[in-house]
This record gives sequence, C-alpha cells and structure tokens, in this order.
Amino acid sequence: MAQEKCVNNRIVNIFLIVTAVLAAAGCSWFDNQTAYFNTHYNMQRIMTEIKDEFSYIDENRRVQPRVLVPGLDSAKTEKDEPKTRAGYQFLKAFVIDRAKLQPVNTKVDSILLKGSKILANHPKSEFVESSLFLMAEAYFFRQEWMPSQQKCIELIERFTDGELSPDAHLLLAKNYLMQRKVSQGKQTLSRTIDVAWYKDRFDILSEAYRIQAEMAMEDGDLEGAVQPYKQAIAQIEDDEVRAKWQVDVASLYYRQGRFELAEQAFARVFNFTPDILAEFEALLYRGSSLVKLGRTEEAEEIFTSIERNKNYADWISFVTAEKLALQRRKSSSLNDSTLIAQERVADTSFVGRPELMAQSFQKGMSLYKENNYQEAIKYFAKAKVVRTPVYEVASKYFTLLKQWDDQHRKVNGYNAVLIERESFRDSIMSMKARELYALGRVHEQLGNIDSALFYYRYSYDSTSDADNDRSKYLYSQARLLAPSDPDAADSLYMVLNEKYPKSIYGKEASDNLGFTAEAAIDDAAEMYRSGMSFRKIRDFDYASKQFNEVAARFESSQFAAKSLYALGWMFERDLNEQDSALFYYGLLMERYPRSEYAKEVRPSVEYALAKRNNSEVNDSLLFKDLDEDLLRRARASERSVLDQVIDKNKNALDVKVPGLNLPSIPGLTPPGGGNINDLIKNQVKSLGTSIRPADSARVPLQDTSQVRKP
Repeated sequence: MAQEKCVNNRIVNIFLIVTAVLAAAGCSWFDNQTAYFNTHYNMQRIMTEIKDEFSYIDENRRVQPRVLVPGLDSAKTEKDEPKTRAGYQFLKAFVIDRAKLQPVNTKVDSILLKGSKILANHPKSEFVESSLFLMAEAYFFRQEWMPSQQKCIELIERFTDGELSPDAHLLLAKNYLMQRKVSQGKQTLSRTIDVAWYKDRFDILSEAYRIQAEMAMEDGDLEGAVQPYKQAIAQIEDDEVRAKWQVDVASLYYRQGRFELAEQAFARVFNFTPDILAEFEALLYRGSSLVKLGRTEEAEEIFTSIERNKNYADWISFVTAEKLALQRRKSSSLNDSTLIAQERVADTSFVGRPELMAQSFQKGMSLYKENNYQEAIKYFAKAKVVRTPVYEVASKYFTLLKQWDDQHRKVNGYNAVLIERESFRDSIMSMKARELYALGRVHEQLGNIDSALFYYRYSYDSTSDADNDRSKYLYSQARLLAPSDPDAADSLYMVLNEKYPKSIYGKEASDNLGFTAEAAIDDAAEMYRSGMSFRKIRDFDYASKQFNEVAARFESSQFAAKSLYALGWMFERDLNEQDSALFYYGLLMERYPRSEYAKEVRPSVEYALAKRNNSEVNDSLLFKDLDEDLLRRARASERSVLDQVIDKNKNALDVKVPGLNLPSIPGLTPPGGGNINDLIKNQVKSLGTSIRPADSARVPLQDTSQVRKP
C-alpha cells in the first residue's frame, strides 16, 4: 500500500513538472507570437520600405557593375585638414540627407516606437536582438550617432554570440567614424572582422574590408588598403568569394591610376571562380586599364568579346562608355568626326547613365589638367546632368570653372573702362581688385595655390591704401604662404598688424603672431622687423618710415646701424636710387664707423665717390681708426667729420719713407702742384663737401637724381 502511494506521488510530481514546463513553453510561445505579429513584423516591413526609398543596396547584394573612376578619390578628398578633424570623405555615402529622410521620417519614428514597445513589454522574447538592431539603424538614418552607438553596444553585450552581432559591430564602427572617433572606429572594425570570420559572414567581411580600404586610400596608403584583401584571399577556401575580393583589389589599383597593376590584378580574377558580375567587371576594367596603358588593340578584343556574350546584354552601356574612351585615346583631336558621332550616339542611347557621366567627367578632368578650361567646362556640364558617383565633383569643377570664366570677363571689362574713364581710376581699380581677389579664390578652391597667390598679390597691388579690402588681400597671401614659408607669412602678418590694426584681418594677424591686445611695436627690434616686412612686399614708403624711426629714436641700439644699412641697401638694390643710397651709407659711416655694416659698405662708397670725381682708388686709407672723441665732438660741431679728419689726422694721410722723395706722377699730381699726399688730401676735402648729414643735396651721382628722405 505504501509502495503504491509512493508511485502515485511520483506520477503526480511528474505531471506537475510537465504541466509547468508546458505552461512555461506556452507562455514563451505566446509572448513570441504576440511580439512578432503585433510589432516586430511591422518593424521589419517598415525598414524594408525605408531602404527601398533610399535605394539602400548593400555591397554584397549588388546587381549592377560598379562605376570606377580613376582620380575621383583624390578630387573628393579635402587635403588641407587632418582626417581626425576633417573626417573621411567616403563616409558621406553612408549619410542620409534631410531631403531624403523627410518623406519617410514618420516610418523611422514608427520603428523606434515599436522597438521600444518590444523592449518594454516583451523583454524575454526572441525578437529583442533584432529590435535593438533595427532601432540602431533607425537612429543611424536620422544621423543620431550616439543613440545608434548605444543600441549597438547594448546588442553586443546582451547577444555576444548572436546572429546579428557582426552587423552590430559593423554599424558601431560606422558610428564611431561618423563621430570622428577614428581610433575607436578602427579598433571596432578589427573586432568586426574577427566576429564575421567566426560567423562566416562574408558580406560583413567585404563591407569591413571596404571601409578599411577607403580609409587607407584617403590616408595615401594604397598597400595598406589592399593588404587585408590579400590576406583574406589567402585564408578563405570559397573560390567565388576569393574572385570577388580579387576584383576589389584590382579596383583599388584602378582607382589610384596604377593601371599596370590593375590590369594584372583583374586578369588574376579568372584564377578563381567568379560569378557573372565579378567576371564582367574584371573583363570591362581590364580592357579599360589596357586603354589607359595605350594597348588599344588588346582592349578592343576584350570589348568585342564582351559585346558578343549575351550574358552581359543588360550591361552593354558600360561597354559603350569604355569604347568611347578608347576612341578618344585613338583620336588626335576633339573635333574628330568619328569621335563626335560616337559621343552623340552614346548620349542619345543611354541618357543619364552613370557610366557615361563618368566618361564625361574623366574627359573634363583631362582637359582641365591641360589648362583647357573652356573645353573642360562643357564635359563637366555633361557629367552633372543626373546624380551619379561623379555628380558632386563634376558640379564643383563646373561651378568653379564657370566662375573663373566670368571673373576674367569682368576683369577685362574693367580694363576697357579704365582706358575710357581715366578720371575714375581709383574707383575702377578698387572694383577690379575685388574681381582679381575672387579669381584668386577660384584658383585656391581648384588647388592652384601658385595662381591663387599671384591673384591675391595682384589684387593688393592694384588698389590703394584707401581701399578697406586691401587688408583682406594681404591676409590671404599670408594665409597661403604660412604652410610652406612661415617667415614670409609672419612678415605679412607684421605688416597687417602695423597698417591695419583695427581691421578683423589685422587682429587675426596679431593673434597669429602671438601679440596680446595691449602689445605695440615700440622697441627697436620690432620696428626694424616691421620695416623689413614692408620692404619684402615692396611698400618702400612705409619701410623707409620705419627704418628712419629706428635710426632717430634708438641711436644707441644695434638696430640703428642696421636700419641705416637697410635704407642704403633698399635705395641701392630695390629702387636703384644711388644718390639716396650713398646718403644713408654716408650717415652709417659717420655715426657708426666701427660697426660691421659701415666696414662692409666703406669700400663701395669710396669707390663710388672716387668715380664721381673721375679718380681711381686702389687702396683706401680713409676712415681708418677714427678717434671716438673726434667723432663725438664732430657731431656737435658745424664742420663735417671729414674736415676734422684732415685737420686732426694730417699725419695719417702723409706717406713718408726716410730718404725717399715721392715722385710727381702725371695724372696723379694736383693741378696746383704737389705729390700723392696732396692728391689724397684734396680727395678727402672733396668728400667732406659731398657728404654732409645736414645738407639736402647728398652726393648726386647723376645730375637728374633726387634723394628720397622722409
């Protein structure tokens, strides 16, 4: 009886356990069904509609050949800023702009709302992982990188080994890169590749490798771009995937313009088992590479074989585009009748096709690099008819070249008006300077730095100080020079700070120089540097003013002698005014006879003065070991230094040798008689009447010359 009771209890326990298990299973099943039919199914349906609206086709689901354009990457890349600050340009392709998002904004909100319901009401259902990922994508579409990042992290932490873990890792990497967190983005990409290999997700692998390659390409590291693909090809056993990745390697070489490597890489695709799309791309762009290499006959054979293959009938427009490039390569002129006819057929048969737009863009770039801007404009105009991979860059170059043409017309118009209305010269020149500046801006945006610098200088030189925009023209020169020639840029900043201290550009220049708001150029060194800056930009009036100020205010400073020397040098070398040069050199020798600058110019000055008096100087004894006290007393006297030299130092000018009488040499004997000593004394006297700091007529070398002294 007891045994029977025990058996019954066991049966009851088993029944209760089975009932509990079935109840639990039933609840889970019911929860899953409720979550799926009421919410999750609609989330998936709405996301599909959104992606269809965006034409959001992943790389692994491509059904059309890619449009590859050599040189397009470098044209897109902003070179002036580091990637950590400017961001990678290829990431723009992942961004859904506001105009596209607006029609489906309600649907995106619906996904976020439904996903929140599942997380709140069905936290144990099997659709939580998928809901988290759909919400992360929705936030990504709305450019809300941080919420998208948080959902990806939540999914990865809760479902480390889940089916969507590779997708979440990839989306997380994109979020980091969008926020310019480059190091975190690269680290997450590496993790993505590891997870994708573990899960055999070759679609995620392809996308991760592509992002790594794009980053390396923009960083200028082509080998770094192809290396991950090469390693993956060596590791994987699936020949179809290997063929696809080999096409990617060849495409990277092709986009960089390394056509010999590209041709070889495309040929190696057939060592594997490519699908129909990879096979077509390999043949098409191998032929294109051969065209670029000048091997036109081989290319023609490949294009003919593609045209004969009916498997490629849907992609015949790509072949037409490449054959157009082949004909351009064979033609010697843009006006070739065969080429013109072929272009017309292509334009009418395949209107708006991206591959045809790409060919127009490439031709436009070729003409642009040849400086044939007028013809380049036509091809850029054709390349921007519809939105294609080249639309953005083609529009940029079309706009800039059109502006270049317009600016030249305006400048020529002002030149014509200037001839007719000379009385309005200042106003016309001011307007012309603005157009020249705009022309410089065009060249700067085109990357023609030398041309931009030329037009900025031209605009500055074309107008007067009364023009308020002149500081802007000068600042633009300094800004362009700063990376390559910081010393020249600092000189221009000094001029801006001195001449335009209250303008926004003068204040900017002051900041670049590290001056505080209260700082002023009030010492000899800074004033001398200011004068040198003005001299470098050939503003000689301001330079002369600064140098004279140094010489007058800071007589005991070493920069006083340097300033007089700089004045003499400027008038001698820059302005070719020898009279003024001799005047300032004379002041230098008078005031600072023992300075290195006086010693340097003394022979040249003596020679120039001797030539002025039709004499020859072989070995100068003048100005040698002058007495400092004599110089001090001479400055306080009305008599010149040279007169006192003769009176106080007569013996220094006498050449005496015991037992030797100096001969009278014809041509060297003074008219009134005497010897060489007398000649030297007379020469010094003539110098004494020629160089006087108080005189206004300063040693004229030519009768028509005038001395310039502020």
